[in-house]
Amino acid sequence: MSYERHIFTAGRRYRVMRSFMSGASTFFTNEILVFRLDGYSYYDNSFVYEFTSQSDGQVKTWWLHEDDAAASFEAFFELIDA
Repeated sequence: MSYERHIFTAGRRYRVMRSFMSGASTFFTNEILVFRLDGYSYYDNSFVYEFTSQSDGQVKTWWLHEDDAAASFEAFFELIDA
């Protein structure tokens, strides 16, 4: 098992495709986020992706369990600047 799953690029902006909750963070449709960093929670067996909201600077985290497909991010986030 690799404890790295890089699916976002630091400094790039992403649009939230639909509202949802992940852990303690709430994401809103059309919200613009800047990706900061990723990590892994051994306790939760999950990858953790950290963003900053472009509108208010709030830090938000998206949790992806290691058994979930990395491609599932496309249902939640869209890259808006390549």
